[in-house]
Amino acid sequence: MTTSRQTTISAQSATARPRPGSADASGGRMPRLWTRTLGDLTLTYVPDAGVHMIPTRVYPASADEDWTDHGPHMTDAGHLAMGCGALLVERRGKRLLLDAGHGRISGEDPEHFQHGFDHVQALPEHLERLGVDPRRLETVAFTHLHDDHTGWARPDAVDDPRSLFPHARWIVGEGELEGLNTASGPRLAGQGARTTAVADGTEIAEGVRAWALPGHTTGHTAYILDTGDGRRVVAFGDAMHSPVQIQHPDWQVVLDHDRARAEHSRRRLVQFLARDDVYGFGVHFADQQLGTVDSTGHWRPWDDERDER
Repeated sequence: MTTSRQTTISAQSATARPRPGSADASGGRMPRLWTRTLGDLTLTYVPDAGVHMIPTRVYPASADEDWTDHGPHMTDAGHLAMGCGALLVERRGKRLLLDAGHGRISGEDPEHFQHGFDHVQALPEHLERLGVDPRRLETVAFTHLHDDHTGWARPDAVDDPRSLFPHARWIVGEGELEGLNTASGPRLAGQGARTTAVADGTEIAEGVRAWALPGHTTGHTAYILDTGDGRRVVAFGDAMHSPVQIQHPDWQVVLDHDRARAEHSRRRLVQFLARDDVYGFGVHFADQQLGTVDSTGHWRPWDDERDER
């Protein structure tokens, strides 16, 4: 890895260290709030839920023996650790939220591919802790409109039918709205009036461009953030759900809409992440959300650069 791959981490940066006596190098821990500064950008991961997945159900093409070498992403009980939340992007006093968490869930009724939740309903409290008033957020951009990304933006998210973000405009990728099942009702509060669909390459805020990576959904979109000092960060949503897909881009996720297009998007993404001065943000990557693809073709999180909160 080149020496240019450096990041300044604020005093707010946080993640737990490995538990004493645990063979679990990372994945047994759930995501925590952290803040980092890269160039002109301040990035804050705002957690909303932690969940333990059943690996072979999330990735139906995999078998139990395929997970032997993926211990760093597993819990001690053999489940795949994942997180859910949002990324707060700040530059020169302007704020943008990427995705809106899982929302108001009990955690008592997991899907067939989930073992169980670790924590839920933390995003509003974390925003308050950060001094961010959701009523003043102007823009929320979504990688796609699955429930675990639209959570606090849904019309039933809070008592106010305008959602936790009553004055925000919504941004989605081109084609995403057309792929929705209209019979299930709107995914976003005020969906028709407040939503703008953007084409590949559209600049949605200063230094933030949409990158179409379809397949998981019809209009799945990543966002490439220019740090202002020659580096880039790509928030790639569900183009990958876990670092294991870097080694196994052919492993479809159970919820992929179009398996072939999703695999093509993953391969494009991995190639991009392998470039110098390109960083990735994987919202579901448990406590390894921010990192790079190193020269060996593996995900390299910044564990050695993190501070305890």
